[in-house]
Amino acid sequence: MDETKRGRGRPKKLEASEALLAAGRDLLISHGLRVTVDAIVGRANVAKTTFYTYFADKEAFIEAVMLKESARTITQQECLLSEGSDLHDLRRVLVRFGIRYLAFANEHRLAAWDRVISSAYDIYPELAVRLYEAGPGRVYRMLADILREADRAGQLRIPDAALAAEELTGVWYGNTVLRINLKVRAPMTEDEIRARAERGVDLLYRLYA
Repeated sequence: MDETKRGRGRPKKLEASEALLAAGRDLLISHGLRVTVDAIVGRANVAKTTFYTYFADKEAFIEAVMLKESARTITQQECLLSEGSDLHDLRRVLVRFGIRYLAFANEHRLAAWDRVISSAYDIYPELAVRLYEAGPGRVYRMLADILREADRAGQLRIPDAALAAEELTGVWYGNTVLRINLKVRAPMTEDEIRARAERGVDLLYRLYA
């Protein structure tokens, strides 16, 4: 393969893994759990043996796809609050989280992954639980961790961080994202996403400041 096509200095191993995950994401969203390993490697243009080099089976692969997708909302590093950060920094972290969360929902992906998880429950109940934990559950846990740290630092008074995370994402999601995922309204603009993220954080501050 031409080195310029692969990217200068970029390992072929990483390229193949990313190609598989990207192919899996698209196929799972469009075809659900019916997608086969043959279809995935065909879309990624890699050998079937390459698939099993990285993933033990299709279930492990689907979990890896979910983890990668949930990281698009916010990464572990981004959710960490530095010691001594002030309220302005906390608000910035939360607004950024909200923007990423809403941008993801704005692409109709939340509804698509909900369908994948619910269909998994009918076939592999344990897999459905693991997919939830790798995807939506991970996002809630990371947001709750941010709020729990804010409470420990005295920035906000939050007796139940998990409940506060549910309240904040509920405000962000609301009827607007539901309508977008049902395709009965147009996706939000970047300005609308930012305004919605900020409004949710402002309401959180009113509850817990």
